[in-house]
Amino acid sequence: LSKIKIKEQKICAVDLGMTNSAVCSVINASGTVLARKFINQPIEKDRLYTMTNKLRKAQTASGWISAPNFWRRIKGLQNHIVNHTSHEIVKFAKEHDCHVIVFEYLDKMKMPKGFWGAKKLRFKLRYWRKKGIQNKVEEMAHYAGMRISRINARNTSALAFDGSGKVKRNDKKDLAIFTSGKVYHADLSASYNIGARYFIRGLQKSMSEKRWLALQAKVPELSKRTCQTLSSFISLTKALESPKVA
Repeated sequence: LSKIKIKEQKICAVDLGMTNSAVCSVINASGTVLARKFINQPIEKDRLYTMTNKLRKAQTASGWISAPNFWRRIKGLQNHIVNHTSHEIVKFAKEHDCHVIVFEYLDKMKMPKGFWGAKKLRFKLRYWRKKGIQNKVEEMAHYAGMRISRINARNTSALAFDGSGKVKRNDKKDLAIFTSGKVYHADLSASYNIGARYFIRGLQKSMSEKRWLALQAKVPELSKRTCQTLSSFISLTKALESPKVA
């Protein structure tokens, strides 16, 4: 696997969102976003949601049934989405000579309140799909010599990448409205924050505690990992360039 210093790395930050299967951003060690990619399978997802609705209606009418034919088709669609998404992520990372692919760390599945029937099943399928994509990409990336890393997922989607604070989502959950009034793609903003947190963590590990505390005095948002955004990382790179800290 690649052994490149953190200051020379180029990464592919991946957000496995709700509306898109994956949103990827290539970011270098200075915080510059070099490329973006949206990956989605609208036809397969539409078929998948149709199948889940039919399955739940059949179970509502007849009670619990094993329904092997339904599950065979659901699993087939799930596998297609996982495989296609994984191949596209690794292909995109290879095209831009990335050294690391960065994901969010997935906690245990927690079912939100008010989810039942087909909606509950779709939530489970989405979670299993995310796990499958991460595992598949890890195998393919290691084969290609790239590393995999995972960061704390808390607030990556809730915070604006420009440091303006928490965002509001539209009804479809694909757009984020910043406090400044700016409208941006929610998953793309999250991918920027994922990449930024990876670099911040790597830089922190590469320096002494005394030097890190001096940097925290200049960039206060670094003190709490769940509040770090792309704006925090850019501020950190500027602080490192100043002669007193460097």
